[in-house]
Amino acid sequence: MAPAFTEHTSEPAVYTTDVLVVGSGPVGATYARKLVDAGIEVLMVEIGSQENPIPGEHKKNAIAYQKDLNSFSSAVNAELNLLSVPTTPNVFPTTEPISFSSKGTIHNGQNPRQDAFFNIPAAGASRTVGGMGAHWTCCTPEEHPKIERSNLFSNDEWESLYAEARSLIGTTREAFEISIRQQLVKRTLQKAWSHTGREFLPMPLAVKRSKINFDYLTWGSPATVFGNITRTVDRPGAPNFTLLPEHRCTRIEFDTYSNEINGVLGRNLRTNKDVLFKAKKYVICAGSVLTPGILYNSGLQPKLPALGRYLSEQIMTFCQIILKKSLIDEVPRDPYGLGWDKIAAEHHKKHPSDPLPFPFNDPDPQVTSPVSEKFQWHTQIHRDAFTYGQIPPDIDQRTVVDLRFYCKTDPHHDNYVEFTNDIKDTFGMPQPTFHFQIKDYEAKRAHEMMLDMQRVAGDLGGYVPGQSPHYLPPGSALHITGTTRAGTSEHDSVCNKNGKVWGTNDLYVGGNGVIPTGTACNPTLTSMCFAIVGANTIIAELGKDAKK
Repeated sequence: MAPAFTEHTSEPAVYTTDVLVVGSGPVGATYARKLVDAGIEVLMVEIGSQENPIPGEHKKNAIAYQKDLNSFSSAVNAELNLLSVPTTPNVFPTTEPISFSSKGTIHNGQNPRQDAFFNIPAAGASRTVGGMGAHWTCCTPEEHPKIERSNLFSNDEWESLYAEARSLIGTTREAFEISIRQQLVKRTLQKAWSHTGREFLPMPLAVKRSKINFDYLTWGSPATVFGNITRTVDRPGAPNFTLLPEHRCTRIEFDTYSNEINGVLGRNLRTNKDVLFKAKKYVICAGSVLTPGILYNSGLQPKLPALGRYLSEQIMTFCQIILKKSLIDEVPRDPYGLGWDKIAAEHHKKHPSDPLPFPFNDPDPQVTSPVSEKFQWHTQIHRDAFTYGQIPPDIDQRTVVDLRFYCKTDPHHDNYVEFTNDIKDTFGMPQPTFHFQIKDYEAKRAHEMMLDMQRVAGDLGGYVPGQSPHYLPPGSALHITGTTRAGTSEHDSVCNKNGKVWGTNDLYVGGNGVIPTGTACNPTLTSMCFAIVGANTIIAELGKDAKK
């Protein structure tokens, strides 16, 4: 059944439900799916619009982007809103003297409090149904048990949680193993590094290749996690799930005396009218920066000294290479006995003017070298579209490989995001300001990663002009963690391992911000593990018949 709705002329419209979930990304979707499957009524609110008829669908599932991956970069760029832009003087030498100029404005994320030296300039939020999950890379590795993973759960518990998370999002290592370039890149690196024992493996990806159309991929997204609980043109959805897009979560309202939650005040951004959401449990999954902003706006900062603190973000290096001619020339000779000779011959027969032996529909490579004790960084040796790294149209994309290497920064109390009420962001919420600095030992680790990336790149080819190895601006990974970290004490964490916020009975947080450790790999699967635990806790507390 749909959540009860009551409208008053002079007061906010009221929605009542069992569980309110704020945010529709992969973590919010995990909470919703498990709760709905358990018979619990869920109302999900999302500040962004529903841009796809399938709620939370990955935008890269569109045929146009699969035909031209390079064009997807502009779609990703359009989705991201920068979170804190240092204010600069609005003065240009060629501006007419009669024109307005100032020391800076505070509109559209501009922030006069932001010190550029301590900023995370590429940190962004994606406000759309599906959140970052509508355009993410779908890479779903697991944290290294010694280098990245927290000890809040036992190894057996982690293994079970990761297995469930993989099932929900659809992780596989098989979808690209049919690719000649995949095998060429993987085997070239395995051979080059065989003396070190280093692994080069198919990248774990949330993706499914069509059995009907070999060329078509369904990329994993919140829509994958939702399953059939959402309503589309082809299905009614679950009767105990409702999604409200374009609704802002403004603040949590607490009773002054009992500290119980009276509800969550929100706003319908279409009508610009306040609404009140009343539930038995509340789950805030609005992202690593916006979630602590909601808690700050709810007056919880004095009670949660770790709120926004222990912020970690990965250091990221990037380059693009064009495969060596000698490697490409190996393909017709089929050195590994994988049938490349027949495929190359058939391709040449159909397209005699094509100088490459790869079929036009040969899938892109997707290879990784996992985090290890000797190489403490996550690697993606592949092709994908981001806000950077577009390929010039005169370079054949079949010859290009991207290298994205990520190393962790550790959680430090003095790395944090703070909020202020006197300046609002574009959506009327407290403006975030970053205070982030890389420590000397972390910079050294990043330098070692850069040297490693250069060695790996050299095994494969030469650099695309303008894309030699370089560091990307902080925040480019979009993997901020720690801002609502889980732990065992309210002094250095925001919630317990179940996601329940300290000092509250019915408030939970989810997302990458809950991860308490520095992580080098993509954090989504780990965040889903925490969401699984949180959802199980709520199910146990409410029972299967929550409305009774």
